[in-house]
Amino acid sequence: MSTTHVTEKDGKLYFHRLTLNQRIQHIVVFGSFTLLALTGLPLKFHHTHWGEVLYSLVGGITYAPLIHRISAVIMTLGFIFHIFYVIACAWHYYLLPLKKKGTLTVKTGLEALSRLPMVINMTDLRELRAAMRYFFFLTDERPSLVAHGLKEKFGYLAVFWGIPVIGTSGYFLWGESFFTKFFTGNVLNFAYIAHSDEAFLASIVIFIWHIYNVHLTPAVFPMGKAWLNGYMGEQEIIQYHYEDYVKAMRAAGLDDKIKPLSQSYVYEGTLVKRIFMKCFMSIMFLAVITSSYFICKVIYESVFVFGYQIVTTEPEPEVEPLIEPNFLEEIRIEDSENKKLYRGYRFVQEKKIKDHYHRIELGIAPDNTSHCITCHGDLPHGNSVNMRSFLNMHNLYFACQTCHTRPMEGQQQLAYYWYNRSTGNLVTEPEIGNSPIDELDIKLTPCETCVDGEADRHTIEAERALADDYMEKIQSEDIDTAEKKSIVKLIHENISEKPVACGECHNRRNPFLPLEKVGFPERRISQVANDQITKMINEYEQFYTPAFLEPGKTK
Repeated sequence: MSTTHVTEKDGKLYFHRLTLNQRIQHIVVFGSFTLLALTGLPLKFHHTHWGEVLYSLVGGITYAPLIHRISAVIMTLGFIFHIFYVIACAWHYYLLPLKKKGTLTVKTGLEALSRLPMVINMTDLRELRAAMRYFFFLTDERPSLVAHGLKEKFGYLAVFWGIPVIGTSGYFLWGESFFTKFFTGNVLNFAYIAHSDEAFLASIVIFIWHIYNVHLTPAVFPMGKAWLNGYMGEQEIIQYHYEDYVKAMRAAGLDDKIKPLSQSYVYEGTLVKRIFMKCFMSIMFLAVITSSYFICKVIYESVFVFGYQIVTTEPEPEVEPLIEPNFLEEIRIEDSENKKLYRGYRFVQEKKIKDHYHRIELGIAPDNTSHCITCHGDLPHGNSVNMRSFLNMHNLYFACQTCHTRPMEGQQQLAYYWYNRSTGNLVTEPEIGNSPIDELDIKLTPCETCVDGEADRHTIEAERALADDYMEKIQSEDIDTAEKKSIVKLIHENISEKPVACGECHNRRNPFLPLEKVGFPERRISQVANDQITKMINEYEQFYTPAFLEPGKTK
């Protein structure tokens, strides 16, 4: 392309570096990237306080995903435009002249393309060698850098592997329902790792390495202005593109004004300026050390603490679940033949366990309202080995009746309501989707005798009063076994022989639960009423779930 132009303004020289087209592309890419980082990184570090605060500042669960996806589309379009822009420039400035001369061949074309400004060449390798010698104090000669050196090319070319990796994996996660029709669920696991870790790496490169080199470095501090006006100051171009500076000055006929490449150029000037720059560089040195420590800490926690675990070829030994004393209590009830029958596990003290189930932190606490768990426990499912962890997980936010009660004959749909599992109070408008459902401390349950699909407070209170009366009689010593069995039969009168199956709720056409009516937002409905969940359950052979959801697991 053309030689760097020199412009004089107010007695100072400025060197043209970026066209208006290039500046607009840069603003589009870095603007969308910044929004993507602000709305995406808090999800990776949701376990931290700053992650929660930052996510709430960028719109929370309601608006942050929308901002993230709009920014992703903008960046994708900007990247595609830039590819066509590069192709057009390569053709216009490098291949078309050869065609006009009649000398365009495969060999001459490749040689011409190798001279593109951002293609790595032997000059870059010589620059790297000179820079390494200088940085490791093997020479006092400062490297004389060209117009586009290895540092600029590395930052530029990183976009061509970063955006495809982050973008492709991101679109897979965005359209998980579509892509899992053609790929196995492992694709989503790989996509999550690639998207999360590559985005984190890109953020480090941009917000630390790139920002320092183009804005915080002493030659341009507090900010390089080339991205705004397209021009670079004389001090900056001398320090970082000296050979280009010399060529531009000679082309402009300013040979007599060429300044030498001085090692201490940025530290020259008044005493105040020199002291400031020395202090500034000391702060930058401490910042690099500090940020390096936190980056290593974050990477360690992402891999070994909060994220995916290192996989080995050796099979993991099966161990008994770690159940702390006084946390779970096994429920066994004697029948008429004095045989103790398993009924489940009951939470006997309030405790919050942080363990990742599909990367969701589950808050565990007893249900002080439901009558079912008195006999059946908070974690009652134990017979189906492959499914018990899934079913027990549902018990954290669904009452037993939700899956074990169906509409009676002539009744189209049951009425459902939410209650606080600690206090038993009715919750009329839960903020589902804005917070993890376990943080809301609520459970969904049907009102079996409510009519017209509407939960009526008086009917709900009457149902509870009747259930309280039944439970009091069962636990009383004044009634005989026959009467107890009669009451138990009444309690289970509306319980369906066939519980609600996974596919009845997790389908798009006609989900069993009236999700919209009970307060699920549209975005959450599209995730829950999804037949891909049933497909995953049916096709996966092995699941990795928190051990406390699988009590009774044996070696």
